Amino acid sequence: MPKDLNDLRRDRKTAAAAMQTCADKIAALEAAETPDATAIAAAVAEFETAEAAFKDASARVIRAEAVETAQAAAAGEGDVQDPPAPRPAATAKNPEHAGIEIGFMMSALANNKGDKDKAVAQLERDGHSGISASLTGATDGAGGVTIPRAQATDIIGLLRPRVTVRASGARTIDMPAGQLRHARQSSAATATYGAELAATVPSQPSFDTVQQNFKKLTSLVPISNTLLRQSSVAMAMLVRDDMIRVMALREDLGFLRNDGTGDLPKGLLSWVPGANFETGVAATAAAAEAAVRRAVDRVEEGNVAMVRPGWIMRPSAKNWLANLRDPNGNLLFTSIDQNGTLRGFPIQTTTQLPNNLGAGTNETEVIFADFDEIMIGDSLVVTISSSTEAAYFEGGVIKSAFQNDQTLMRTVAEHDLAPAHDAAIAGFTGVDWSL
Repeated sequence: MPKDLNDLRRDRKTAAAAMQTCADKIAALEAAETPDATAIAAAVAEFETAEAAFKDASARVIRAEAVETAQAAAAGEGDVQDPPAPRPAATAKNPEHAGIEIGFMMSALANNKGDKDKAVAQLERDGHSGISASLTGATDGAGGVTIPRAQATDIIGLLRPRVTVRASGARTIDMPAGQLRHARQSSAATATYGAELAATVPSQPSFDTVQQNFKKLTSLVPISNTLLRQSSVAMAMLVRDDMIRVMALREDLGFLRNDGTGDLPKGLLSWVPGANFETGVAATAAAAEAAVRRAVDRVEEGNVAMVRPGWIMRPSAKNWLANLRDPNGNLLFTSIDQNGTLRGFPIQTTTQLPNNLGAGTNETEVIFADFDEIMIGDSLVVTISSSTEAAYFEGGVIKSAFQNDQTLMRTVAEHDLAPAHDAAIAGFTGVDWSL
């Protein structure tokens, strides 16, 4: 007897659970002190089989839903058969809708108080079968619902243009086990000239390690319940954008200025070697040009490959540099306005770099680095939870989500930052670098 739609949905849910079991098995094997390559390969094969079963089950559900919809539309039409409507041409996905699945997932979870199964059912009722299938593969935990890897990757992609370190070309590395050690060469072997029969002096390179450990980033976004009760693209985009905005602001600050103490990541300004950083650059054309050249020189002198070099500074510092003129009245850095570069290297701007540093509270920081040397370890795991009863601080005032008819959405992500070689980073502080 053919299975009905509910049976097919249960099959899909079972297949998704099998995928999660296989994924957990792979993660456990990879996290072992001495990973067994044979066992990992077998586990990966099991995962691929489970994934194929899930895709097959999902296709069966979508097909059955299409039949059910068609039968409902045809009910009561008798023997009259209208000619089929022309099939619309396929259209490309709107780039603005990237990651919109996250918004629908968050809305459904919030409306159902974090109950994943009820959220899946709501998405099914609202016609979002593909999104409900993805959420079916999510895992429940005490801290909330961990969304599938594909959607977590979408979040990282949306963060990239908003976080200056990511946008500058820093490398993102998958770090599923919570920590990662990178071996790096700290000193090179040597070569010498000598006489024809002279003994060669032996030498060998030395190595040390760069270690990354996850730092937990938590964002809290209050969302109107009136908005969440809607099931529209505009709602999903707004929920998605609110989450990305608060995550990006804090991540930008952490990757630039945090010092690595406690639970904080260690940002670029804490990694830069002391010899590569200059303080108190005066607000004159000559001093600014010299500081810019010295920053580039210090990185190049560190034998850095300069694969993806670039600048990060405040918008006011960039605009001040763009306005500098030489003694003849000519603009000193014309490329800033022409193509957004300084000495040929792209500029990213952020207000997360302060402009009130120093004794005169008028200094700001400028960073130059080869971002190919900067590594961001990402867990690619994002956990979402919600509450309609919790309270939160805003501007130093406690606000009640319940009293204001809001839902608090909490998102937890994990990552860390470290340079492959800290010689790839330089910088300076400029005094009164603003228009």
